Amino acid sequence: MAGISSLGAQQPVRKKLLFLTHAGLYKHTSLGPAEKAVIELGKNGGFDVTTVEGYKQEAAKLDFSFFTPEYLAGFDGLMLMTNGNLPMTDAQKKALLDFVRSGKGFIGAHCAALTFYNYPEFGEMLGGYYRRSVLQNRIGVLKVEDPNHPATKMLGGSWPLVDEFYHFGTAPWDAARPTDNIDVLFGNHIPMGFSRDRVHVLLSLDTAKTNMEGMPDVVKGGDYPQAWTRDYGKGRSFYTSLGHRDDIWSNDPVFLAHILGGIRWSLRLEN
Repeated sequence: MAGISSLGAQQPVRKKLLFLTHAGLYKHTSLGPAEKAVIELGKNGGFDVTTVEGYKQEAAKLDFSFFTPEYLAGFDGLMLMTNGNLPMTDAQKKALLDFVRSGKGFIGAHCAALTFYNYPEFGEMLGGYYRRSVLQNRIGVLKVEDPNHPATKMLGGSWPLVDEFYHFGTAPWDAARPTDNIDVLFGNHIPMGFSRDRVHVLLSLDTAKTNMEGMPDVVKGGDYPQAWTRDYGKGRSFYTSLGHRDDIWSNDPVFLAHILGGIRWSLRLEN
């Protein structure tokens, strides 16, 4: 009887994740490795991953004709590692937000914070917009602000790593101060500012432990969040600025555990 019982045990329903990597501004070389890594993470992580290899498309020819409410309805979560004012219609952009608001999961990695500067409602859901890089290809030390979250529980209290860290806009762009709150790489005007009141911060740059020499706009004791979560309607939104390096997606098990935890939390596979 025990054998029959075990054979008849119901397997957990696997979640379905759509991962988009379309690049409207800059094609990170890590986009392909990121797709491959997330597909692999899903195999033992409780979710199946669909990609459309958006990173292979040229910026002037990005195709989102497939992106409809009906198509999205087949997924439990959406992951973006995109950038630029993607050529979606207003209805498609609204469908993205409605998808998350209805109770689905959202995961933004690295350059996702450079997406839809022309649609501030997206920034409200994600949590903020990229303003500039503050550290690249040097060791930064991250303070773990929530050691119990699935995306950070493996880190202890501090996480030193080499990657690219971001500084986010703090207020909407104002013509009276034209050089403030502007994306310094591509000149996009930031439509809304990051605020801790809107999100739950998981990781921030530890200015006491990081060598800040040559880091623009960063001061000791300043506040520089790098990963956070947000409840959005009935859905869950997770964002991490990390993921710039190609090899971090293939040979850094701690980073991969961070990404996996964020995905599983957004898909409600972990709390």
